[in-house]
Amino acid sequence: MRTDYDTLVDDIATRAEIDNLAKAERAAIETLLTLGEYVPRSEADALGVFLPGALGDAVTERDESADEPSAEEFVELVAERQGFGVEPADALRHVRAVLATIVSHGGRDEIQRARDGLPDDFDPLFETAELTN
Repeated sequence: MRTDYDTLVDDIATRAEIDNLAKAERAAIETLLTLGEYVPRSEADALGVFLPGALGDAVTERDESADEPSAEEFVELVAERQGFGVEPADALRHVRAVLATIVSHGGRDEIQRARDGLPDDFDPLFETAELTN
């Protein structure tokens, strides 16, 4: 089941406590772009099929794959990609909001498979998505 793009972005904004839909969209796109580089291509593609529009495109837009993924580097990269003024603590909140929102819109299996492709230090990023390992 695919969810409506605007509804998904609005829900991400609410969960991430972002007061601007354009910023919420950017947070989602940068999170998904980075996630797509960190998980196996097959899992990124499965998530991309589930997500609408630019969100699905972002997770499958893979320039390179992370060699030795670390959760800390992941969050720092998401913060950097979001731009000036976004600190890693903000990016962590955004990542958690994006993942939890996708799960709440029916993407539990896709997020779980993506999570399974990452090292254990990524667990805190997925904790609000209420996944079981």
